[in-house]
Amino acid sequence: MSQTLPRKQLIPALLGFILIFAIGALSISSFVDRARQRDLRAWESMLGVLADSRQQDVERWLEVQAAVMQELADNASLRFYVSQLDAAQAAGAGDGEGNAAQAAYLRNLVEATAERALFSGGTQGKVQANIDRALDSGIVVVDSAGRPLVETSGFRLDDTLRTSMLAAIKDGKPQLRDVYENGRGELVIGFVAPVFPVQMTGGARPLGAVAGVKRVRDELFPLLKRRGGLAAHEETVLLRKDGAELVFVSPTADGAQPLRRRLPATAGGLVESAAIEAVGGFFSGSDHAGREVLAVSRALRAAPWVLLSAVDAGEALRESQDHRRFLLTAFSLASLLLGCALVAAWWHGSSVRARASAAALEAKTRQLSHQSALMQSVIDGSPDLIFTLDDGRLGFSNQAFALAVGGHAETLAGKTLSSIIGPAAATSLAALLADSAASGQPVSRMLEIELQGVARTMYCTVLPIVGATASASVLCIVRDMTEAQREQSRRQRLMQQLVAALTSIVDRHDPYCAEHSMRTALVATAVGRELELPAAALERLDMAARLANLGKIFLPRELLTKAETLSADEQKQVQSHVQLTLDVLSDIDFDGPVLDIVAQKNEYLDGSGYPAGLAGDALCLEGRILAVANAFVAMVSARSYRAGVSLEETLGLLLRDAGVRYDRHVVAALFHVAENRPEWIDWSAPAPRDPA
Repeated sequence: MSQTLPRKQLIPALLGFILIFAIGALSISSFVDRARQRDLRAWESMLGVLADSRQQDVERWLEVQAAVMQELADNASLRFYVSQLDAAQAAGAGDGEGNAAQAAYLRNLVEATAERALFSGGTQGKVQANIDRALDSGIVVVDSAGRPLVETSGFRLDDTLRTSMLAAIKDGKPQLRDVYENGRGELVIGFVAPVFPVQMTGGARPLGAVAGVKRVRDELFPLLKRRGGLAAHEETVLLRKDGAELVFVSPTADGAQPLRRRLPATAGGLVESAAIEAVGGFFSGSDHAGREVLAVSRALRAAPWVLLSAVDAGEALRESQDHRRFLLTAFSLASLLLGCALVAAWWHGSSVRARASAAALEAKTRQLSHQSALMQSVIDGSPDLIFTLDDGRLGFSNQAFALAVGGHAETLAGKTLSSIIGPAAATSLAALLADSAASGQPVSRMLEIELQGVARTMYCTVLPIVGATASASVLCIVRDMTEAQREQSRRQRLMQQLVAALTSIVDRHDPYCAEHSMRTALVATAVGRELELPAAALERLDMAARLANLGKIFLPRELLTKAETLSADEQKQVQSHVQLTLDVLSDIDFDGPVLDIVAQKNEYLDGSGYPAGLAGDALCLEGRILAVANAFVAMVSARSYRAGVSLEETLGLLLRDAGVRYDRHVVAALFHVAENRPEWIDWSAPAPRDPA
């Protein structure tokens, strides 16, 4: 007997099927849209990485060229000879024999710089004849009026570059001569730096300028070309805004030459116009050639350009579109099948629900399997040694751990840590494991561990695993810091050597203060240890003491060695060495307030010191220690106008001013330290009679 579905049941079933199909269609459409947006975000990220890389390449190239010109402009010999030649030009004596020698020296200097920094026009080839060939690249030095003093062989100053050099002389700041066409029809770029007098004083004006010019097609434009790019049709260009126009600074893929293609800056719908208006964004639309592209833009700090990286949208999204079509078809069929299955489930009941549950379980199993494989790949890709311990035995380990111990991850599971890495290394980790177990918190520590006969410095972290089945389950992450530690030690040694070299320069400039910086550092750190300063503070104090007198190299030597009483102006000039020191050190990124300590070397508690007249709590502890140490060494050491004061008398003078000029605790600590340093008595020597 056949079963016919009643009409009153058929209509709800049909409506339910239509509703399910509509929901499925909307879900599919929404999913496809999200997939497209996800693909666009992925391309935005990839294009951003590409643009950032080429932006860095271009900016690094611009900075290197500008640095070469700045280094040449800062050259003391160049500044001296330019001042001489500029003065001779102004006096109408530019053809003298001495001036010719100076010009010859300058020419050799700029020729050597041009050859080293590729400003010599070497890319234009060599002519096997003694011919003064005109070159597009070169270096030129001009006087304050823009007249050339020296030029590299074959290079001639043009009016465009001269205008930029005069602007640099007027403003006293480096100039970038943006890409322009020279008289030979070649596109070049110029880097200009003002040349200041050797003796810099307040308000000093440049006495000339130096400029370097390069052809952009030799070095700059190759930086924009594809090197293992993202797609076959990929292009990176440089843009700049010129009034109401958008100028392509670099050549384009369709053959347009640099500076030849121009577009209205507000050209609607073009990604180039949008990139100029919203620098740093991601764009989708038509480019100058009418192609649909995906693009990102980046601003350049060192030039008025915008870098635009673009790929053909059709090529970039082809795989994504195919995938979306596949998803649309597959999900549509799946939706249809699902609707049929649900109707069948309504008709057949529990059997269909059982099959659906089995399918869901299988999908979840695949998902968990995929996630597990993904997690395993991520962990195996980490260079850190990652492993777990369950009641003292190895549970899981990544490939990096297996390679480090010379085994295989699958054969290491279940073994004790001592049998894998050796008793010595296991003992080092045991204390860390015990601390973590006692506190129930993650514990990190730097350890020296030997693996396979090689001693390494490891940063070890132990994390208890919450909810683990074993009573003592922990996750261990070990990072090899050997090379990082070695590099840090090398940099510290280099810094110490540089500080020692600077200290030696100061000592040679003022023979009466020889070893003053070293002695001050010795006394200051000894007092700091007595006051139980941490190691980092002692390092800052030692560096500040050694660098505190660096500004004296800018003071006249005869002033520092003068045996007579200094006048008020001379005293003020000597006191200026503190600010000179701060000016020299201001651009150095010290680890801590080293500059503040240096600035307080001559400050007193009562505010009578210099240069800022700080008082009381405005002085940090390291600054107070340096003030006492500096005063102590200055008193016991010989000077040009007196012999050194005895140790006992010096301590008495400091004690007299304790609480007024100097911190009582610091002076007391100095007394205690001085009692155990009999060698300091030898510092009280008579002044030298004939300083070198």
